[in-house]
Amino acid sequence: MPVSSSSTSAPEALYALATAAARSVVVVGTAKNAGKTTTFNALRAVAARHGIAIAVTSIGRDGEPSDALDAKPKPRVRLAPGTIVALPAGLVPRSPALAILGAGASSALGATVFARVMLPTTCEIAGPPTAREMRATIDRLRALGSGPVFVDGAIDRVAALAGGDDAVVVATGAASGATVARVAAVAAETVARLMLPGRDPARERARVVVVRGALDARDAEELLADARGATVVVEDPTRVALRGALFAQLREAVDLRCERPLRVVACTTSPHGGDGALGRATALAPRALVDAVAHATGLPAFDVVADLAA
Repeated sequence: MPVSSSSTSAPEALYALATAAARSVVVVGTAKNAGKTTTFNALRAVAARHGIAIAVTSIGRDGEPSDALDAKPKPRVRLAPGTIVALPAGLVPRSPALAILGAGASSALGATVFARVMLPTTCEIAGPPTAREMRATIDRLRALGSGPVFVDGAIDRVAALAGGDDAVVVATGAASGATVARVAAVAAETVARLMLPGRDPARERARVVVVRGALDARDAEELLADARGATVVVEDPTRVALRGALFAQLREAVDLRCERPLRVVACTTSPHGGDGALGRATALAPRALVDAVAHATGLPAFDVVADLAA
């Protein structure tokens, strides 16, 4: 059943959970069109209803009218007055909507511009290309305002958040699979990968293997052959370039950890199909999906459109 009107709505509950112990929240998706920007917009809408001034940016590029690859419509990013935004100079709207506060790292679209929204405006947002510059951008947004920072993220580019106090929300849905069970399985694997435990010398096994760079299929095969039972340490969860059965086998065979962990706090679900068409009839049962994802990941799960929580 939907969250009752007398209780906290799903978007409100997600907002409270994500911002409880974090000044910055990044939303990533398990697949293209998994509901990432919808979740991002829902969090911003909660802040707006409560009069909380926020800051926003993106790891990647978001808010385009249509997808660059398949031309499907995409959720827009409409910014309310008082919002602080980081975006490349090439995406700054040609209007008096923004007051420029400063500049930062460069990208293919120009220097990162920090600005305060003066008039309601719809625009595309993007962040700098490297993890170090993204970390600096988030930290500067924190310094420029007192409210939370929301980041429309990319699952393979969240290294900037590793080791920090940022909260991560994973968006998943029918874009990741044709059945509720498949979507839940993909979500569980994604969360397991992102939530690798941090390195703990007190709990390390007799043999410790430190993997520099990406941990790929070749590395995994070598570890399965020569290092079963060892503690295997990567720099951060984004370094694990494994999926499916091989990732599961490695987790069973070794104590897989990382130097700089991430903090995943919740999942969101979208029952819409993977073609990305906004407004399409639901392909999966919303309640079954949110329940299955919560059970499979062990995390709170929310459907911010259907107003469901599990």
